[in-house]
Amino acid sequence: MSVMSLVGAASYMPPNVVGSSFFGQDPDAAGHDMFRGPRHRHHVTEDETTVGMIEKATRKLAGRLGISPKRDVDIILTNAPFHDTCFTGSGASLCRALDCEPMWVIDLANTGCVSFVFMMELARSLMASSAARTALVCNVQHTGGRIFAHPETRLKPQAAIPGDGCGVAYLVANGENPVRSIVTRTQPEFADDMRVRCDGGQRWWEMRDTPLYMDFNPDRIASIVKRGITLVPEVIRDACRAAELPPEELDLLITNQPNRTFLEKWRQSLGVAEERHVHSFEEHGNLFGAAMPVSLEAAAQQGLLRAGSHLAIGGFSHAGDYAGAAIVEWNAS
Repeated sequence: MSVMSLVGAASYMPPNVVGSSFFGQDPDAAGHDMFRGPRHRHHVTEDETTVGMIEKATRKLAGRLGISPKRDVDIILTNAPFHDTCFTGSGASLCRALDCEPMWVIDLANTGCVSFVFMMELARSLMASSAARTALVCNVQHTGGRIFAHPETRLKPQAAIPGDGCGVAYLVANGENPVRSIVTRTQPEFADDMRVRCDGGQRWWEMRDTPLYMDFNPDRIASIVKRGITLVPEVIRDACRAAELPPEELDLLITNQPNRTFLEKWRQSLGVAEERHVHSFEEHGNLFGAAMPVSLEAAAQQGLLRAGSHLAIGGFSHAGDYAGAAIVEWNAS
């Protein structure tokens, strides 16, 4: 398979910043660690769209890298909780906004918080089997302002965790920052552990008078926490083995960022110092799939991506139905 590089990333964060008082919460108050929110997060407003968020992040990335979406994007892959219209994804509208006609346009509907890794794997496969040589990978998270800001839902403990934002990354078939390995897992036995409900009993697509929210009960929370704590270090170690890299030689770690507990347990399990685990939970909350490209941009801006350094990107989605990790060697040449 041809070598693929992760060249760069950029983000767009909605300007609307929401503090913990919006949820009636004290971020330092006692409670289940899974729902101890950050002090701040961003929320989309009614006039912000999925395509608009991706376009803003892409324009930023294109300017930084000196590329043209019209000329330099062969593949577009997107993942978002919701699209701007029913039945259609965001890819075609994004192409119109960017004035480009890529060879491949795919809206990935699954894999949630770890979709960035799955889209990297898909891009690599498409490059290996076609003439495509570049890919734009796009992650959007906007459930904070669209679901969890509802006047009734925002008082639930879970509502303070999500923040909104968008991250995009550019992949190229070359050896600049080679992706040394990608490992993904599908675990269908956990597929139904993450449930959405409303107090009126209607299904998510039915008309209702009460808002949607995630159905967490104590037993389900305990099983998800136990599962997640072990799952992410396992899949990152698998990616290290595939890259023939001892885990102790990792220079940086980027994961999804559900809460403080997971972040702490993951880096402890992998032996990664806190300053080498790049995330933005305190500033942005849980950004779902967007956390990975947003954190990648932060790592570059902070000067943490040095020549020859090895970066692990990994995480899990939902209640553990998907997990994945990748190892990237930065500036290998």
